[in-house]
Amino acid sequence: MFASRGTNRVKHFGRVLGAISLLVASLHGAHAEFKLHYPIVDYRELELEHNGDVTFDQPKSGLNNGQSYTYEIGYGVTPWWEPEIEGEFEAVPGANQRFSATTFENTFQLTEQGKYWADLGFFAEFSHTAGRTDPDSFTFGPLVQKQAENLFGIDLGADTLHTVNLLVAKQIGTNRQDATPLSIAWQSRLRLNPLYEPAIEYYAQISSVAGTSTGTPLQQRLGPAVIGQYGFDGYGKVKYELGYLFGLNQATERGALRWRLEYENPF
Repeated sequence: MFASRGTNRVKHFGRVLGAISLLVASLHGAHAEFKLHYPIVDYRELELEHNGDVTFDQPKSGLNNGQSYTYEIGYGVTPWWEPEIEGEFEAVPGANQRFSATTFENTFQLTEQGKYWADLGFFAEFSHTAGRTDPDSFTFGPLVQKQAENLFGIDLGADTLHTVNLLVAKQIGTNRQDATPLSIAWQSRLRLNPLYEPAIEYYAQISSVAGTSTGTPLQQRLGPAVIGQYGFDGYGKVKYELGYLFGLNQATERGALRWRLEYENPF
């Protein structure tokens, strides 16, 4: 009887992975710039994740049809540490998609969830580029999350969840730049239903906060998103995020579609 249950579980797990693979294959490919990292570690959970984004602007603007895609596998090794291995693919506007980097990510949960005013974490990754003449890079910074009963002091009749990432990057190796870019990601969501949580997101990229500036203008994006999850009884759960970002200045494309699909299962 127990062997039969184990076999059925493996078969169901395979069907879920197959469905995810088909969905991922149906998306046109993206280097996931628009990704939020959460400070909470899911202990002893295996995670399979896909992130993607594509930009929209006028043809021949140099901002249209930029794409990035990542495929990740991670595991909550301890209650406070979750490592992930990621493969990155990207296509700059006007170029074909290519494999761009292999990345080793780490999420560290620094506080017990719900114990303090906010939940704190730390993110650190090393990205090894696929191009021989391109530099590798380190990215790191704090992750902050706060659950509250209102949004900006307004009682909305449901809990809200606010998450902020402040990540800096440094290049190393051949042809590196001395700039220290800063990426800011912010998301506020209304916790109406686990299947459907409307949100608003903001992403900003500052070319350098220390060292030599690259001269790249500030890029800012703002837009709506929806986040949700669906659990399979005894077979893990699927999480999704879907958002559209509007460029807020001339240095940014007019719009960008981003998505995230994740399967989690405890082992």
